[in-house]
Amino acid sequence: MSAMSTAASTSVFGDLMNAHQTVASNTPATVAAAKFADYLEEKQSAGKLPSVAPGRSPTPDQLAKVLFGTAYDPDTKTVRLEKLAAEVQKGTAEFAGQFKQRLTAFGVAANMPVELSTGVDGRIIVDNSHPKAAEIAKIFADDPVLAQAYRNIAAQNDQLTLMQAGAAYVKDWNAAKTDGERTALWNRYSTLMNKMTSMFSGRITFGPSTVVAESQQMLRRMGLS
Repeated sequence: MSAMSTAASTSVFGDLMNAHQTVASNTPATVAAAKFADYLEEKQSAGKLPSVAPGRSPTPDQLAKVLFGTAYDPDTKTVRLEKLAAEVQKGTAEFAGQFKQRLTAFGVAANMPVELSTGVDGRIIVDNSHPKAAEIAKIFADDPVLAQAYRNIAAQNDQLTLMQAGAAYVKDWNAAKTDGERTALWNRYSTLMNKMTSMFSGRITFGPSTVVAESQQMLRRMGLS
């Protein structure tokens, strides 16, 4: 897989992403699935939004401690995700090319969309609407390297989406004039962000010429993009 650089992963995603990416590419599928389940538990814990007293809202500094890493500038209280977003997009496109080549090698035509997602056991799930779903699922079952590459890129897209939602909150927080406005903002954003994380499933659709991450679509549907 061509994932984002180790430096970027360390500086922005921190221990959360490192725990995910340390699953060796040649690990047997059963062990990889178990480690991925552990990662999901860590992700839920690490991505937890900060607790605040009723009628209060977390400051950008407080939210940065659990979400932004070095993407947050404490001096300007702004979040810069452009570089990270570009790296995730690049990694996703590179995986899409690799996946397309693998489909072609196994005699599966790449002229119709393939929807992939990750199960709680780390298994790569292929949407049954594809006529070759069973064959595609077998490709991943037989190739732990490819399966792990997908888990990585799917998790990066989901985490980026959560960070982008948090960045939108920080922008609105900075523009708010009163504590009451900031509390109302937190009530809205925390509800949306919790809903988003509960719906994350690492789903990405690979079309003949497009790649669509469901988490990014979710961001747009919630009016946060």
